[in-house]
Amino acid sequence: MQPHPSIRVYRELYYPAPGPGVAIWLTPAYVGQGLTRAELISASAADDAYVDWQHRQSADNGRTWSSPKLLPGVVQETPAGGIVIYPSHPIYDPRSGRSYRFNMMRQWPGQPCYTYNFATGKHRCFDHVFVTENDGPMRLLRYEEGADYQPDNPFDPTYLHTNQAYFGNAPAFGANGTIYYPICLVGHGKDGVYLFRREPASGEWVPSNRCGISPELSSRGLLEPEAAVIRDGRILIVCRGSNTVKTPGRKWRILSQDGGKTLGPVEEFRYDDGEQFYSPSSIHHFIRSSRSGKLYWFANIVPEPPQGNSPRYPLCIAEIDEERAAVRKNSLIELDTRRAGEPEALQFSNFAVLEDRQTGAIEIYITLLGLNPSDFWRSDVYRYVFTPSA
Repeated sequence: MQPHPSIRVYRELYYPAPGPGVAIWLTPAYVGQGLTRAELISASAADDAYVDWQHRQSADNGRTWSSPKLLPGVVQETPAGGIVIYPSHPIYDPRSGRSYRFNMMRQWPGQPCYTYNFATGKHRCFDHVFVTENDGPMRLLRYEEGADYQPDNPFDPTYLHTNQAYFGNAPAFGANGTIYYPICLVGHGKDGVYLFRREPASGEWVPSNRCGISPELSSRGLLEPEAAVIRDGRILIVCRGSNTVKTPGRKWRILSQDGGKTLGPVEEFRYDDGEQFYSPSSIHHFIRSSRSGKLYWFANIVPEPPQGNSPRYPLCIAEIDEERAAVRKNSLIELDTRRAGEPEALQFSNFAVLEDRQTGAIEIYITLLGLNPSDFWRSDVYRYVFTPSA
């Protein structure tokens, strides 16, 4: 396969797995407003179970790195149950000079972390989303009445059973200083998406209305929402869905016309000419290029109806038509896909994107899960570099 001319670096081994049966996951970010970078690194040998969280830093824009250091307190096993705080990088807002972290806390009352309930086919756990500003205290994102988190009583039922949520992929920043962050609810009888906005004057995090989807359209609700502010000020949220008997695999969009106060109905995310496309239940990301000014979307777009999470190839890059809030069909670029002889279980998903502040190139970091035919979980991190036109 010859990569598209805009793909300057293609399938470059970036961070190898330490040994058999282990996948490495990596998320890059800038620290503050300069060229200091940081990376969060974790290991996994099972779905949604991440351990050995580490952090490393580079003072020269990624040319050299410090040795990775373990993050303490991420996984806590207590007599009352397990607690995991999924850490995030501080996300810097140049308009306010403030940094924000969005962490999710997952708790297993009476059970150790990452316990799977085979009787129900579900993780018996509770998820909550917190925001931290300038490394201050964690604040629970609340969309309903309920107790706050108390470290000395972490399994308080009045806290566990209210304000449950799974975190969004990333926040979006408005021109007026407002920050937008989507969360989703799945499996609690109130499935759907909320969009939180931080009011610049008060600093309060205010939720929108809840926006849900019929189980006939998506069998697992709306997952992994990500928001982007488009040129006319509308907020575009795109969510992962999952196929049903009646509906093939799609991505779903929600629009806010009033700065995040209210969310409109859930609609199929489509091409700019109205044509539908297929997408498995997989992660996706937005990033706006400082070189071109265009808003790009990275996602799995597949030629045939997917089944649940698969297939997760190819991985595509597309421009967003910001007038139609749709994918520009003629802009589609295939970043990478499964090659002849590679396992069908190969995944081009669970990736992170970052724009190089010096060059404007967009870097993509992917754990190629399933690439090793004899060891599904032994997976390295690969790097790609996409250079938008100026």
